[in-house]
Amino acid sequence: MLYPGATPDVQAYLYKCICQPTLTYGLECMSSTAIQMRRLESVQGRLIKQSLGLSKRSHNTALLKVLNIEKIEDIVNRKVLSLYNIIFKVESPARRLMHHLLSRFIFYGKTVPGTLLDRVVSMGESSTKRAFNSQHVPKTSVTNNDGLVDSIRHLFFTDNFTKPYSHEHLLVHLLTTAL
Repeated sequence: MLYPGATPDVQAYLYKCICQPTLTYGLECMSSTAIQMRRLESVQGRLIKQSLGLSKRSHNTALLKVLNIEKIEDIVNRKVLSLYNIIFKVESPARRLMHHLLSRFIFYGKTVPGTLLDRVVSMGESSTKRAFNSQHVPKTSVTNNDGLVDSIRHLFFTDNFTKPYSHEHLLVHLLTTAL
C-alpha cells in the first residue's frame, strides 16, 4: 500500500479490499466496547494517512469522505444485522437459542447483555423485523459533501499528488491538519 506511485483511488481500493476486511473480521460475533471501536477507527485513519504519505497529525474525517471509505462501526453494525438475519434462516442450535432470547425479549422487555440480540436492540433496530424479513442492509454512502471534501478530492486526483513534495500534496496536508 505504500507504493509511492499509486494514486489515492488505487490505495483506497487496496485498503477496502485487504485492510478493512482484516480489521473487521469476526467483529460481528463478539461484543465490543465504544473504546475498542474508537481504537479501530484510529487504526483505520492511521493506515490511510500512512498510505497517502500524510502526517499523523492530519484529521481522518475528510479523508474518509473523499476516498468513500466506511467507518468501522458502520461496517460492523451492517454485519451484525446480516448475521442476525442469517441465523433465523438456517435451522441450527444458534437459531433455537435466538428464538428463546427473542421470546424472552418480547415477553419481558429485557435482553441478555453481550448477545447478538442485545446488539441489534441497542442499534435501535426492530428485532422481529430484522429476524424474519430478508431485508438487505444497505451500505452507508457519503453524500453530503462540503467545500473541504471537494477541494481535497480535486487535489487527490491530480497527477502531481503522488509526488511527496508537490504543491498538491502540501495543500492536502495543510487542509487536513488545519481542521
